[in-house]
Amino acid sequence: MKFAKFAAAAVAATMLSAGSANAAYVYSTSVGTQPSNVGVITVTQVNATTVNVLVDLISTSYGFLNTGGPHTPFAFNLAGTESGVSGTFLQPSGGTFTFGLLTLSTADGGNTPYGTYGVSINSSAGNGSSAAYYGDLEFNVIRTSGLTINDFIANGLGYYFSADLTNGTNTGAQAWNERSSSSTSTSSSSGSQVPEPGSLALLGLGLLGLSGAARRRSKK
Repeated sequence: MKFAKFAAAAVAATMLSAGSANAAYVYSTSVGTQPSNVGVITVTQVNATTVNVLVDLISTSYGFLNTGGPHTPFAFNLAGTESGVSGTFLQPSGGTFTFGLLTLSTADGGNTPYGTYGVSINSSAGNGSSAAYYGDLEFNVIRTSGLTINDFIANGLGYYFSADLTNGTNTGAQAWNERSSSSTSTSSSSGSQVPEPGSLALLGLGLLGLSGAARRRSKK
């Protein structure tokens, strides 16, 4: 009975540890028209083909917008092919907001003066603060051939991400060029983590323990 209890506890611990944390990069400092701490970007590994991107703005008074010219609401670069790249939006849900629709594109990634990018988040709304999306931006990037957080690379000017932001009055480009490693809980809506090999091994030992305990009981 003690072996069975131990094995059950091992299995439970394994299942918790397997989904407790994902590899992530955090980009907390930016440059541009808005304050340097206007938003923290967290890029989190979801599974072998999916990465979650969360742009957590400091206030709902800030928003993403079109201003015309070579400016994009949000943009970034991916290493490797852009073939098979798609996106799903969590905030706003489905990409839909009051004035239009946000979509992921592998074109239109300019954001002067912070360079060009291969992937962009575009808005169907008109130009200006009155048509902006106010709130945090969260989406999953999927590449059928595989995608990791290390595939989010800086452009030629050293910037990983760029956005066109407004505070309701002042509008302009913003860019992030500093990143740090972190980890984040898998309890968010971004998806489930693939268990690491060590966790799978522990799970196997737990199951073996349960099987052995069952056999011993059957022999009594």
